Amino acid sequence: MKERLLKYAKHAKWVGYPLFYLACLLVFAALTFPYGKLKEHVIGAFNAQQHATGGNQELQIDGMSGYWLSGARLKGVRLFTASTEPGQPPQKIEIEEATFRYGILSAIFAGGSTVSFDAHAFGGEISGSYETGGKDQSLALSIGAIDIGRVEPLARILGVPLQGKMSGSVELKMPDGRASKATGSVSLVASDVAVGDGKAKIKGALALPTIHVGTMTVGGEAKDGVLKITKLAAGGKDLDLQGEGRITIRDVSSESLCDTQVRFRINDAYRGQSDMTKTLFGAPGSNAPPLFELADPRIKQSKRADGFYAWTMRGPLNRLDIIPAVGGGGAAPFATP
Repeated sequence: MKERLLKYAKHAKWVGYPLFYLACLLVFAALTFPYGKLKEHVIGAFNAQQHATGGNQELQIDGMSGYWLSGARLKGVRLFTASTEPGQPPQKIEIEEATFRYGILSAIFAGGSTVSFDAHAFGGEISGSYETGGKDQSLALSIGAIDIGRVEPLARILGVPLQGKMSGSVELKMPDGRASKATGSVSLVASDVAVGDGKAKIKGALALPTIHVGTMTVGGEAKDGVLKITKLAAGGKDLDLQGEGRITIRDVSSESLCDTQVRFRINDAYRGQSDMTKTLFGAPGSNAPPLFELADPRIKQSKRADGFYAWTMRGPLNRLDIIPAVGGGGAAPFATP
């Protein structure tokens, strides 16, 4: 037995030395990798591509460092999108910290590649993975309690403060690596949603008392690059919300085409809550035009006979048009190229 062990030990050193050398190489490569130059390259490449293609986005990153042996940590990631409205500041999406890690073992033994990531943003966490196998790719996202009020594009659309926590998941499979062929699902739930804070003013004129929307649910199924929104609903004590539509996914996400209708109705309990709400939205049973409809002629155009205000969100996601639904009751089909 002793001789056998000595024999194994003699041969093991020829395997152990290369493995030890490889481990040292990986550790010191990670410690000495020029992450600062990589950060500048990523920023420069993204912004140069935006300039060359006529894009309206700009990327900024405060810092980049190593994460384990095969990953990186990013801090202070900001994506600015120029506003389509003259005189308005650019929209900003900010991620406090993000990490990503390349799966070495999956690349060696499975023949594909996996990049796992985790980001702290909007007061919550977004984690997931991006996998490739042959020509196909897949994306899985898990969203944990992000503060929707800190998602600036949403707050900009409404024009008043937004509150609520959103969680959910996104799963997409992309044949040939094309998002425009994606199949999968989207499931999101936002709890304790509220609009307005009683201080911010609509059109700079009147402060909107808080509207409690409650729980809002968004669900969709993607097939052959078209995401059909199968559920968009909320039923709080102050407001009812309904919607449906589709998003035609493009390989560049900001160019995906939206054709979605959203309808909301202010409930009588909220309308009769105070003199302010009666003035803004009309007292229950009153035929007098509410101030809300006088603020913008499009609001009155969007009102249906059942009391719902119906709106269509149409066009590329990076320059979305929000217009009254045709006749206040339905959107005309969106012609996709």
